[in-house]
Amino acid sequence: MIMKKIYIIYILLIGLFAQCSDFLDQDNRSNVPSDDFYKTAAGFESLTNSAYSSLRSIYNMQPLIFSAGTDLYGDGKSQGVVMNYYKSLLPSESNVLNFYTRCYQGIQLANSVVYYGDVTEETGVRSQYVDEARFIRAFYYFQLVQQFGAIPLTKEMYTGAVMNFERTSIKEVYEFIISEFTALAGNESNLKERDDSGVGRANKRAAAFFASKAYLTRAYLNGQGYEAFEENIALGTDFQSAITYALQAIDGESPSLSIDDAFSIDNEENEEIFWSVQFSAVSMENPSSDGSYQQAQFGAYLGGSEYQLNKSIDGNLSPSLNLLQKYSKGDGRLEQTFMLELHGTYAPTFQESKNGYFNYYTAPTTTPIWVYYAPHWATNEDIAAWKADDPHGIKANAIISKTLATGGEAPNTGDGSTATWEARRHMDFGVPCIKKFDDYTSTANRSSTCSTHDVVVARLGEAYLIAAEAYIGAGKLNEASQMINKLRSRPGTIKEGFLSSMTVSSSDMDIDFILDERAREMAGEYVRWTDLKRTHKLIEYVTKYNEDGVSDSDMKGADGNYKFLRPIPQDAIDKNQTKVEQNPGY
Repeated sequence: MIMKKIYIIYILLIGLFAQCSDFLDQDNRSNVPSDDFYKTAAGFESLTNSAYSSLRSIYNMQPLIFSAGTDLYGDGKSQGVVMNYYKSLLPSESNVLNFYTRCYQGIQLANSVVYYGDVTEETGVRSQYVDEARFIRAFYYFQLVQQFGAIPLTKEMYTGAVMNFERTSIKEVYEFIISEFTALAGNESNLKERDDSGVGRANKRAAAFFASKAYLTRAYLNGQGYEAFEENIALGTDFQSAITYALQAIDGESPSLSIDDAFSIDNEENEEIFWSVQFSAVSMENPSSDGSYQQAQFGAYLGGSEYQLNKSIDGNLSPSLNLLQKYSKGDGRLEQTFMLELHGTYAPTFQESKNGYFNYYTAPTTTPIWVYYAPHWATNEDIAAWKADDPHGIKANAIISKTLATGGEAPNTGDGSTATWEARRHMDFGVPCIKKFDDYTSTANRSSTCSTHDVVVARLGEAYLIAAEAYIGAGKLNEASQMINKLRSRPGTIKEGFLSSMTVSSSDMDIDFILDERAREMAGEYVRWTDLKRTHKLIEYVTKYNEDGVSDSDMKGADGNYKFLRPIPQDAIDKNQTKVEQNPGY
């Protein structure tokens, strides 16, 4: 592939971000310290902390670049969200620019750590910090190459704006990412083991996880399908390599926690998690604004500061009917992932009601259930059984809003009227929201969009899914089904009496099944867009299942090419001193 000139990289040395995690102290320096400072042990640690803190910046923004424009989420109360509608997605889109910019800011900080690692004073952790920075840098490049295709790849530290960079081929970018993660997962790595590092620092197990995912992603870049023109860089060994490193990440462990327990705010250092971006309140200047946006997404609008017992949801992303209907009657992950029982205090009118989303956690037996979002499979008998199971007497007046395309009751009307699922997505309290990211421990989070809940980016459950997908790619369907059955053995996934129907066989194994299982296991976890792109299913799934009515022609640009990459930010193009070739479709 012919190398192309590319746009400016936003790698200006900016002031240090707020520090990253529970193991770091807040650093409020407003200016970049001197060169001499970074050569000291304290200065070098501060710089390393800043590299970690940069990770917060891509999760302190709306997750549209990860989740919008897929089959699982669509417009909530806020309608016309640009990234849900490919036809109106332009290079000027702010979410794309912010993501692109922040990734390169993080890369600059990581490159700075690597640079000063050669000149700073020797300490017992110097080599470890260098390898942690390499991990962070490879993580950013992996995010960028999936979203934008060929990208500038630099390992140098810069002290000012660089206006001219050539676009590095996808082949070279993946070779770099894979070489870094495999080295960092190996015996010569200075990273700590997962049990010694905690989940906030880069560690060998997390490195193996991303090595497996990078191999898996490259395996699909085989010159076929709508991504053919990118580059044919897949190696015949990629699926097997993905298996090898996924098994290394798994390290013989079976999932031992339910989804509820794995994502509990009360236990963010648990055996399910390999690596997470941390949002400790003690290490942030303003938790209400500097936290993660993950809690406040993926649901109908639930109110803001006027409802102190609710969490604020901006309404940009709402779960699709397609997502909720992927769960069978025997799959306990539905109740663990979605808040199907919404508590509330009654008033004569809906407008006067003071609904209490967080009463689900803090007053589960004393606050009436206002809405029960009945699963799609629920019969009248199932609903009657749910109402009868009421030892605390809180279900008698519950509104029953069925998870159906048509005929579901609209909770916000208060008069028993029904509405389509599409209409309910745009209403207050219209559909159930994803609850597994909830932070109910601080009232400060209840009137803001931000949370101090850590964002999990590498975990055991996904490692099993990566292994299963790679086994399918390698033609080892029996091994793939074994991985799925082992994953489903986690507590709370298989309801009593449903073991047979929840057990899969080799004949069930194909990419469509894996994508469905990834949806069930990982709803809301910032992976769906790249999942569809990786498996060459983006066009098919979006045009078939996206509830905002995206057509095949909507996904094509004026040049006739599909928008299977994000656009190069227009602001970056304008600041470049050389001619820039935009991504196809834009």
